[in-house]
Amino acid sequence: MTIHAPISHANRTALPRSLLGRRRIRKSEYQFAFEMGDVVTLLCTEEKALIVARFQMLDCIDEYLIEIVDADCDPLRVLEFQIA
Repeated sequence: MTIHAPISHANRTALPRSLLGRRRIRKSEYQFAFEMGDVVTLLCTEEKALIVARFQMLDCIDEYLIEIVDADCDPLRVLEFQIA
């Protein structure tokens, strides 16, 4: 019979992966106003645009990367209040 000493603090690097507890991946509860792939309208020019990416910095206004539909130009970076 093997007698083990009580462990006060586990050395995670020494344990096999199968014994490590799984860490839950927490999903952000924050919801963006627009999803990627949505077609939106620019408020200043009334042009249709497609949302390509979205960004949100800590406690700031949401930013979106959009491509104007039927236009040959680089994607634009706009703020949430500039599109509808």
